[in-house]
Amino acid sequence: MLPADLPTASGVELLEEIAASEAQLRVLQAWVIRLAGEVGVRSRPELGDEGLSRSQNFTSPVALLATVTGASAKECKSRLDLGKRLRGEMMLGGGEGPAPYPRVADALDSGELPIEAAATIVRRCRELADRGCAPDVVAGAEETLVDQTLSCHLSADETARMAIHLREVLDPDGAEPRDQIHQQLRFLTIGQSPDGMIRGTFALTPEQGGVWRSSFQAMQSPRVTGPRFLEEGDYVTADDRTSAQKNADTITELIARAAGADDMPRINGATTTLNLHVTLADLEAGRGVGYIDGLDEPVPMSTVEQMRCTSPMAVTLFGDRGEVLFHGKTKRLFTAAQNRALAARDGGCVWPNCDRPPSYCETHHADEWVSDDHPPGRTDIDNGVLLCHFHHSHLHKADWKLVMQGGVPHLIPPRWNDPEQTPIPTTRRRTITRPAA
Repeated sequence: MLPADLPTASGVELLEEIAASEAQLRVLQAWVIRLAGEVGVRSRPELGDEGLSRSQNFTSPVALLATVTGASAKECKSRLDLGKRLRGEMMLGGGEGPAPYPRVADALDSGELPIEAAATIVRRCRELADRGCAPDVVAGAEETLVDQTLSCHLSADETARMAIHLREVLDPDGAEPRDQIHQQLRFLTIGQSPDGMIRGTFALTPEQGGVWRSSFQAMQSPRVTGPRFLEEGDYVTADDRTSAQKNADTITELIARAAGADDMPRINGATTTLNLHVTLADLEAGRGVGYIDGLDEPVPMSTVEQMRCTSPMAVTLFGDRGEVLFHGKTKRLFTAAQNRALAARDGGCVWPNCDRPPSYCETHHADEWVSDDHPPGRTDIDNGVLLCHFHHSHLHKADWKLVMQGGVPHLIPPRWNDPEQTPIPTTRRRTITRPAA
C-alpha cells in the first residue's frame, strides 16, 4: 500500500497493512539487535584497545552505536543488552557457546515476537537462572512465555504481566530478597528549582505505590468527585486538568488532610501548619504577594485569598511594621495558635546567628510571667518570642535582655558588648515594609 492509497483504504485494509508492516519492522529490528549484540561482543573489555569501540576512538559500544545510528544512548544500551544476551558465552578458545534463549531468538528473527516482549522474557528467565533455578526450568519458562505470547497474540504489556506471574510460581522464595532490594532503593527528593516550582523525583516500593495509587483512584473517582466541572466565579467550565495535574492536586489534598488530623504529632502544642506571611495593607488592597515559610518564591494575592478561605493550614497576618497582629489571650502557656504566629514572625530562635527552627524552640515571655502571687506578664503575641533551649536558658542567666518594641522582639546587649545598649531587632520576617520603630 502506498501513501496515496491511505485516504481510500477501508478500515480492515488499514489494519491489515499495519499488522504486515509491523511484522516487517520486527524482522528489521531483530537484525539491528543482532548487529548490536555483535558490536557488544567485539567491544568487550578484555579486548582492550583492540576492541571495536575503542579502536574507533569511543569509550564504550553504547557511544559508538549512538554515533553510528543517531539513536539515543538509552535505546542503544537496550539493543546492546538484548543482543548480547541472545548470544552464547565466549569460550576460552575464542569460540561461542550455545545460544541461551533459542526459542526467543527464533521467534524474534521470524518477526513473530515483539522486541519489547523478547526483552521481557529474557529478563525474567535470567532472573530465574540467577536465583539458581535448573536449566530445564528456565528453558521451560522461556518456551511457555514465547508460545503463549504467539498463540494468544499477547501484547508486550500482557507478556510482562504473565512473565511476572510465572516467575513467582517457579520461584516463590524470590519475593523476599527482591523486597529487600526494593526497600533499599526507595527514595523521595524534593526541592525548589530556579523557576520557583517545587520539583522532585521518587521511587516507591510496590506496597507504597499501591497506597498512592489507591488513594488517587478513590479521590479521583467520578462517584466521589461528581460531575467533571469546576466553578470559577460566575462561570462553570469543564475540568480540563491533565492526569498528571490531577495527581499533583490529589497528593497535595491528601497531605493537607493528614496534616490537620487529630492524631498528627504536635510541635509546640500545634499540629502541622503552613505559615503564610502577608501584610495587612496588601491583604486589604487585594494586591501584592505572600510568602510561605521555607520557600523563596512568593505566591500571588489570589493564592493568599484562596488559602485563607479553604486551606486547613494556618495563615498569619503581619502589620505594616512586620509585627504579628494580636490574637492571643492572657494565660501562662501560649496557645497553639499563638505558637504558630510566633513561628511565622520569628522564623525560629531569635538570637542572632542561631539557626534553630521553630520546632526546636521554647516560647519565652519578654515581660516575665512570674507566679500566681505576682502580677504576671501577658501571654500575648506581642509579649512572646521563640528561643532555643540553650539561648532561653542563657537569657535567664546572662546580662542580655529581651524586650518588645512595636510588636517586634529586640535584644539589648550588655554594656561590655555595646556601651550604648542599642536594641537589636531579631525577627526573620520577610513581609516588613519599613524599619520597625
